Amino acid sequence: MAFFSFILIVITLIVIFCNRVRKVRKEKAVAKAEDIIFEELSEHLLTYDTVTDIPEEEMNDTVCKLNKLKNQDKVFRRTMVHLMVYFQMNLRGTVTNIISSAYSRLKLREFTRGKLRSYFWFKKTQGLTEVQGMRDGHSLPEVQNLIDDSNQDVRVAAYNVLLKLKANNCFDFMVDEKEELSEWHQIMLEDGVVKTPGLEIPDFKIYLTTECNSIILLCIKLIVYYRQYNAVPKLLSMLDHEQEDVRTKIIEALGSLNSDNYEERLIEKYPEETIKNKSAILIALGQMGSTLSGDFIKKKFLGAKNFDILENAAAAIISHPGRLKDSLTANMSELDEKHQAILQHFEEPLNAYGSV
Repeated sequence: MAFFSFILIVITLIVIFCNRVRKVRKEKAVAKAEDIIFEELSEHLLTYDTVTDIPEEEMNDTVCKLNKLKNQDKVFRRTMVHLMVYFQMNLRGTVTNIISSAYSRLKLREFTRGKLRSYFWFKKTQGLTEVQGMRDGHSLPEVQNLIDDSNQDVRVAAYNVLLKLKANNCFDFMVDEKEELSEWHQIMLEDGVVKTPGLEIPDFKIYLTTECNSIILLCIKLIVYYRQYNAVPKLLSMLDHEQEDVRTKIIEALGSLNSDNYEERLIEKYPEETIKNKSAILIALGQMGSTLSGDFIKKKFLGAKNFDILENAAAAIISHPGRLKDSLTANMSELDEKHQAILQHFEEPLNAYGSV
């Protein structure tokens, strides 16, 4: 057993050593390839203002040299794509047109499309990242094929590319997606929508009918971001949704949209809600700042048996617009030390930053 253990230890050390040597060699090969590519691009292409300014002979010579190295060395080919994507994402103006032209002439698009056709999900997502980075609209048909992929990471990455490239019907995933998306996936898609200039934004209320709760949550976030007040009636009709987290986001959205149509409905809904959503209702009413909501919050604050309710009622009072907040706090003759302390707790930071 001792001998066998010794052999295993030696083999493990050899494997670790070989992996480290291989990693170092790969890093050196990548660094060398980056230097060659950067030098060729800098000296022969990026010195010009536009693609049309580059002499055809110089363009052909540079492409031939890079193409020869690309076909001989896998590491060189991968590094070339990586650098092209990096330049395209971090440079602006006519330089991006030069990079796109070089990318096309070097036939790197086919290399990226090969990743989209891979059997491995991580290869597909790599390819999708490259298509997005290069803003390669020519590859949209291949991207479209991946929205039906069995792997959710691949599907979401494909949705994001369609959004970033402003493809036709890029919001269809909100109807077609049936599997619940993670919080991270929702953030990716939200980022794809709000950070894509010139994207035609639909009325997101039309997608609230889906049975996929994560899509509903995403739509609610986008409704609030784009201040789509016409969605308020639809949100109010969904306050009886069976999922607590969906109801929570609806309540928070109504508070953020600050519409005068939801106040009585939220007060009516309050008794049957969970502690979490009761707290959300108090905060939403606090953002409204009417006399009706103020009296309701004051009542819940003074009669609170649960600390979460007490805390959020105090936060709602402090968040009320100026005069209404002053009238609520000034007339609270029933305040004991506990109530005074918690109000002071929420008001002190605002005083410190000059917000009140």
